[in-house]
Amino acid sequence: MIELLFLLSFTFHNIEEGLWLPKWSKHAGKYHPVVKNNEFHFALVVITLFGYMVTFLFLTAGNKSEIIKYSYLGFILMMCLNSIFPHLAATIVIKKYAPGTLTGLFLNLPIGIYLIFMKYSDNIEYYKLISGFIIVTILILFSLKPLFRIGRTIIDDY
Repeated sequence: MIELLFLLSFTFHNIEEGLWLPKWSKHAGKYHPVVKNNEFHFALVVITLFGYMVTFLFLTAGNKSEIIKYSYLGFILMMCLNSIFPHLAATIVIKKYAPGTLTGLFLNLPIGIYLIFMKYSDNIEYYKLISGFIIVTILILFSLKPLFRIGRTIIDDY
């Protein structure tokens, strides 16, 4: 199942970010807030669990629920675009490799494009795909600051 391959690529992407992004953020300037390991890793675990949850729901009930289907496809589209902006864009602008760029460009992007535009293209209503993308992206983006705050609060910095 290619959906599980995407989930694996998403996991590799998050591991790459988890290993190097907190240190990189110290040099990112206005392109990324400085984050410590504890806060970033907490948020990363929660976002990764979200990816697993939405994939599980899609694989078990995606044919029965358009909300689940378009949340999943919106999540995939968000991760595809995430490989370009901010990862590739930050690498180019800062002239320093942004963690997550390689796994985003060479794993998430091609597998995600295949899923959306080849495997499921016959059954996609594109306005619903864009709606799912917007909703999932807003949900993730607006959850980051609270997740960072929770991570700072409940986990000692390491």
